[in-house]
Amino acid sequence: MLNVGLIGNTEILEPYVTIIRKNTEINVIGKASVGTSAQLNSFHFTIPEFNRVELIERADVILMDNSTPMPYKFMREIIKKSKHIFCAEYPDLSMEECTNLNKLIHESRSVVQVSNPYFFSPAIQWMKDNISTPAFIDYSNFEEEATNQKTLFPMLLMLLGSTGISPTKIGVVTFPGYNDSKFTNVRLEFNDASVVNLNFGSLESLKNFKVRIYSDNKFATFNFTKERFLCDNKPLELDQYSEISELNSFIDSIHGKTTKTSTLDDYLIAMHVAQKISKKIAQFSIH
Repeated sequence: MLNVGLIGNTEILEPYVTIIRKNTEINVIGKASVGTSAQLNSFHFTIPEFNRVELIERADVILMDNSTPMPYKFMREIIKKSKHIFCAEYPDLSMEECTNLNKLIHESRSVVQVSNPYFFSPAIQWMKDNISTPAFIDYSNFEEEATNQKTLFPMLLMLLGSTGISPTKIGVVTFPGYNDSKFTNVRLEFNDASVVNLNFGSLESLKNFKVRIYSDNKFATFNFTKERFLCDNKPLELDQYSEISELNSFIDSIHGKTTKTSTLDDYLIAMHVAQKISKKIAQFSIH
């Protein structure tokens, strides 16, 4: 049995706790609320409140959002005690801080996992099992408010099981559109000749999330917005690929039942790639 403590905004953490409570190996022992909204619900009051120091001492696992001030010092404190962390949001760390935490993780044998929601979806599981590389992947995700934290990191981390996230070449173009909209294309080229096109941005009244994959004798299209998944124009049979809870995968990795996925090491690589992309966006933006 693992004792889990919550640190952060319970409104943000509630969906994750609802899932993790179904795991019989989990006991949610308390919370240390940070930045919680004024409109508290019954979920907030059903979990005992502790101060942060006491909660870290009592818990084996910390489930945190991104509202804790000084996240580096906070995460370092937890990892030094050989506790485990699940980051429901991407931690606000510098690359130097992330590098230092990874060194400490390898010494303490803590498991630190960052959220990677698309990676565990049935369609992406199918892609990992059925698409060989080299492949051409065209990924488009347009939202009302697109940012690196909200859009770019989930796209990069989704690629862990297919092309990986260490491209050898990066190309970028971005330009404004109609009525304050914005379009960005990032082209990633990999050692095995795979190419990934990431298309994202803020487009008014448009929500569109699609992935198209071209590989050896296969053409797959995933429309996540309409929940329509095809391969060679035929509906995919995804029954064997049930939705995997990333939190349950995290717990299994602590117990050594599965390989660690979406680790802080992976996040550091994604940070390096995101930084290169941001520099190219600043360099080649069309105003």
